[in-house]
Amino acid sequence: MKVFSALLCVSLIMVSASSFGSSKKVKAAKLIKNANTVEDAFTSRGGMEGWTRVSFIIDTDGTTKDIVVFDYSGKDRYVKKSTKLVQNLQYSPASINEKPVTSAQILFVKHTYSEAGHSEGSVTPAFAKEYQAIIDALTSPSANMSSIKVSIDELVEDHTKNLNEHALAAWLKSIYYYKNEDFLEYMRQSQITVDLYEYLPVAILAKSTVNLFQSQLYYGNFNGASETLARMGSVDGLNLSQQTHQQFADALKASKATESSNVTKGQLSSLGAWSQAYEFSTFKVDVSQGSVDSVELRCNDYQQKYVEGWENQIDFPAQASNCILLIRGDAGATFDILEITS
Repeated sequence: MKVFSALLCVSLIMVSASSFGSSKKVKAAKLIKNANTVEDAFTSRGGMEGWTRVSFIIDTDGTTKDIVVFDYSGKDRYVKKSTKLVQNLQYSPASINEKPVTSAQILFVKHTYSEAGHSEGSVTPAFAKEYQAIIDALTSPSANMSSIKVSIDELVEDHTKNLNEHALAAWLKSIYYYKNEDFLEYMRQSQITVDLYEYLPVAILAKSTVNLFQSQLYYGNFNGASETLARMGSVDGLNLSQQTHQQFADALKASKATESSNVTKGQLSSLGAWSQAYEFSTFKVDVSQGSVDSVELRCNDYQQKYVEGWENQIDFPAQASNCILLIRGDAGATFDILEITS
């Protein structure tokens, strides 16, 4: 058995060292032990690689709890694997003024099996053929969107087996959902392509990153846009000039200053969940389609789940900082998070 290190890849939400402008000395939780091991490789290519997004609490003793897989690439086994993976992580806990406190994190986990027999960094001829056919169909003036959706679903089910293929499939989906005017799903697929950035050609990554940033601004996801902006300056190959990076930063600043900046739009995944960093002190969840079962605050030194009364105004307590929202309900439900300023 090998030490399991490749699967735990990207932390989306990093707890910062500040808290709502107070003078508290906040120290983020830090991973100190990963007790996971690599399993035996699959003997076939049947869905061998995938990804998940996981929201969880780090307790005061550094153990993990309340683990929720809130999005994934479509294979149920990775829900169980991700839960076990996070259970096997040990952290030095977050602290406020040197006192250990609970905290929250979100991880984007890549499930890879490089020993499985396929060539890492490549796609199969079957995938490449179907991928190009879908690209051609999407760019056709007479595109049949219903037929294209069927083709994309078949590509994912039959030929999307490694993370290179997952990344390109997400790129295809982002184009499809944009043309189909499903912009929340377009944003989600753009996020997937950016999270799988090392598996994409640079030209596609550059387009996906800009698409994600613009959609995050449009839907009021300013925390996500800030993270995307940071990635623009750090990912090899994008080579953004300082002037271009500043233009994006100015666009983010301008969007925050608009009247609509107090609304964040979201959609529950096929697992019926959504999780994201959130920094406002008072808010209200307004469901526009489907239903929501619960709203949970996951913060430094504070955790509260609202099963009843979540549709009312929710206040962050004074001691809470570096918060993550976790919303659960019907798969595909859409909602607005309304900041209340008075």
